[in-house]
Amino acid sequence: MSSGRMTTGFVARVMRDHGYDVSAGPDVAVRGGTADSRNVGEGDLFAAYPGENTNGNLYVEEALRAGAISVVCNRPVQGDWPDRTVVVVPSTVKAMGELATAWRAQWRGTVAGITGTVGKTTAKELTADTLSARFRTHRSAGNFNSAEGLPLALLTLTAEHEVSVLEMGMDRPGEIAELCEMVQPAVGVVLNVGLTHVEKLGSIEAIREEKLSLVRALPLDGVAVLNGDDPRVGPEAERLNCRTITFGTGEGNTLRASQLFEDGLDGTRMRLAYGGGSIEARSPLAGLHTVPAALAAVACGIALGMTLREAADALGVAQTTGRMKAMKGKNGSTILDDRYNSSPASLAGALRLLGTRQSGPRIALLGRMAELGEHEEAEHRAAGVIAARCCDLLVAVGEPARALIEAARGAGHRDAHWFAQKEEAAAFVATRLTPGATVLVKASRSQAFETLLPALGASL
Repeated sequence: MSSGRMTTGFVARVMRDHGYDVSAGPDVAVRGGTADSRNVGEGDLFAAYPGENTNGNLYVEEALRAGAISVVCNRPVQGDWPDRTVVVVPSTVKAMGELATAWRAQWRGTVAGITGTVGKTTAKELTADTLSARFRTHRSAGNFNSAEGLPLALLTLTAEHEVSVLEMGMDRPGEIAELCEMVQPAVGVVLNVGLTHVEKLGSIEAIREEKLSLVRALPLDGVAVLNGDDPRVGPEAERLNCRTITFGTGEGNTLRASQLFEDGLDGTRMRLAYGGGSIEARSPLAGLHTVPAALAAVACGIALGMTLREAADALGVAQTTGRMKAMKGKNGSTILDDRYNSSPASLAGALRLLGTRQSGPRIALLGRMAELGEHEEAEHRAAGVIAARCCDLLVAVGEPARALIEAARGAGHRDAHWFAQKEEAAAFVATRLTPGATVLVKASRSQAFETLLPALGASL
């Protein structure tokens, strides 16, 4: 890795070693990677993945015209591109995994992998911010956490980086173990185990086994960082051969948080105890449901040699605010934009945070929680009971969320409304916005609630 960055020459060598058809251009640095031709910039590698809704192989030439320095695709490329490195493979996913594995194998730094049902991206960002106080830190972009996304994330790893913080997700059994073979983590974080993905894995036990495969793949000199408050996660500490750090509010945790105090949208204050020491600390994340992500960040710092004080100080000045963003809305209202994802735990936490607001009407505009399988109705009803205590106006969209509204009404809420169409719901909420009102906007990613923000007077 003497050049620091991955180069097209490296791409060509690795792909040829695996027997693929390579047309190599000049040996130049690869700036980054993407699977979306609309996001290609000069010097990028474009991975033409076949997708559910479209096929990246249809956009290879478009990516080259946009400046892609290399493409990995499933078909011959049209036109003459002598200054680009073109790789034709049977499986883009497999080939990109092989490229990423080879690149990681040359790198001498430490990988911290983070998984869990809820909060992976937030914990990844907060951990990277915390570690950056001591180390030159690389992180996976956005939610690049899959067999398709992680190879793209690793393209930006350079020789200058000392630590890489990578989010690790899964859509099928065995995926996290495969990702571990690719990235070789020395630190593994398991935040929690919940019902999201039960549609794909079949049971909560199967989800647990998948998440814990991260820490079971660690080397003997690795460090497992586990949420000791989660009964599906904490007990694994007794079964592992590597060093473990458990975190949480329970007395038995290695890193323990107590005296938690919410500063509204400005973050959370707490006392942290570790190794006989105890200090005051602050997390920039709002809501008690975000505390596990903050503790995971501090625990990762400790795992890599930072003192409790050093890690806590870095946490306090971290730039990460989590997925939830406060925005100015119509008529002097505040929009809490948390529409990237929704699960039972994250929705409950967001609703409880909304319930702490005292400046005006508290409004929740909610979509469905996805991938809950046979638990879908029960979890929506449970959320409705929580919402009844936390908001003055409750609006939900989509058939699964009808159960949420029914449960809220059953719990005594008198201003709960269900809509089939999200646009109608947003228009209704807009009529109820007054100075000081706070609107929580939360849904699963597939519902694209970002399109509703303009109706509420907010913009991305």
